[in-house]
Amino acid sequence: MRIGYFARLGNVSVRALRFYDAIGLLPPLRVDSDSGFRHYGVGQLARLQQIRALQDLGFSLAHIREVLRRDLPTTSLRALLEQRRSELKGHIREDVARLARIELRLQTLAKNDRGSSPVFVRQTKDAWVVSLREKIQSYDRTEDLFQELERRVPERWLDGERAALWHACERGGGAIDCEVVRYLKRPVRVPRGLRSYQLPAATIASVFHSGGDNTVSRSYEELNRWLATTDFRLQGAKREIYWIEDSGKIGGEALTEIQYPLARGAARISAAA
Repeated sequence: MRIGYFARLGNVSVRALRFYDAIGLLPPLRVDSDSGFRHYGVGQLARLQQIRALQDLGFSLAHIREVLRRDLPTTSLRALLEQRRSELKGHIREDVARLARIELRLQTLAKNDRGSSPVFVRQTKDAWVVSLREKIQSYDRTEDLFQELERRVPERWLDGERAALWHACERGGGAIDCEVVRYLKRPVRVPRGLRSYQLPAATIASVFHSGGDNTVSRSYEELNRWLATTDFRLQGAKREIYWIEDSGKIGGEALTEIQYPLARGAARISAAA
C-alpha cells in the first residue's frame, strides 16, 4: 500500500513515516524505482503500533530502534518496562517535592518575611578547626565559650568567622550541647581541653538569616519545612556561621548562615532548634 494510505491506517503523518525510514526504524517494504513512492505491507502495522506505544511510554527513538532490532523476548521487555516505570515514579516524586518547595516559597513571600533567604544545597570543603564543647543551660553562655576559646588560642592561628555546632538544642529545660568553633589556617597542637580536628566536607542545606537571635527561629522553621519536602535527612550537628555579628549598635545588621548537614533517606525532623 502507498505511504499515504498506510499513514491513515496507522494514525501517523506521512512526514513521520519518512522520518522513521530515514533513521532505519521502519523502512518501507519497497520503493518504486521510477516514481520513488514508498510502499508498505499490512504486516508492518504491528511494528508501527509498537513504535508509537513505546514513544508514548517515553522511550527515545534510538532506544526504540535498539529494542526492535534485538527483538527482545517478553521477559526482557517486561524488565525494560519495569525500569521505565521506576524512572517515571522517581520523576513524579521529584516533581511533587519541587512543587511543595514552590508552595513553601510562595508562603514565605506572602508573609513578606525578608529575614531569611531561600534554602539552597551546596558542598562544603574540608576545614581544620579548633573547638570547645560544653553542655550549657542557656544560649547566652555561647559568647563565654567563644571568649574562653579565643583566650587560649593565638589569633595568628585563626582564619575566618566564628561558628557553632549544635549537637543538642534546648528542649524542655534540658542542657544545650554546644561546640564553639574557630577555623584554623593550618593544623596545630592546641592546649589541653580544646580539640583540633578536620571538619569533613559535607552536603549541606543552607539559609542565610538577616537579623538577631530573636528572629532566627523563623529561618530554622523554614529549613525544617524545606527538609520535609525532600528525601534528605539531617545528619550530624546543625551549624551556624556568624558572618556578621550583632554589634549592639542601633541599625546594626547581623548575618548568620544556618547549615544542615544532609544525607539521603526518608527520615524527617519535626522541631526547630
